[in-house]
Amino acid sequence: MGYRKRALTAAAVLCGGLAVLAAAQDAPAPKPLVRLDLLVLGSGEVPPPVRDIFRPRAAASAAVARPGGPSVRPAPGGPAPAPAPAFALNISYLGSIKSGGRVIGLVLRAGQTLDVGEGDEIAPGYKVVGVTAEAIVVEGPNGERKTFAKQGDRP
Repeated sequence: MGYRKRALTAAAVLCGGLAVLAAAQDAPAPKPLVRLDLLVLGSGEVPPPVRDIFRPRAAASAAVARPGGPSVRPAPGGPAPAPAPAFALNISYLGSIKSGGRVIGLVLRAGQTLDVGEGDEIAPGYKVVGVTAEAIVVEGPNGERKTFAKQGDRP
């Protein structure tokens, strides 16, 4: 009888194992961790950005509403109005960063730090002409140029 009992136990274990194996084959496969349908396969080249998201748009700063009033004209034969200041831009040049073969200057203007490159406008009418590690050259609205030297480290 011992032999029969062992044979029945072995047969029951074998049938149970086969039932578990059959149930595992019928069950749906678990979802993979990586969704291959969401991967974008392409040339590997990233298109250039449309605009720098960290730089404010130029149109936003140019549209400044100024209160209007009656225009004042000098009397004929009277004193001529004072000429506009030659170069009214007041900035501090903090330093430069080399990024992608381009030198970008860090400028402090009215309490804000701006990053500008050659050809960028700091303020309406004031364009950056050159940027080096030691100085930045800005061209004013009258065509005159002014060089701002790098500010030294403060203790």
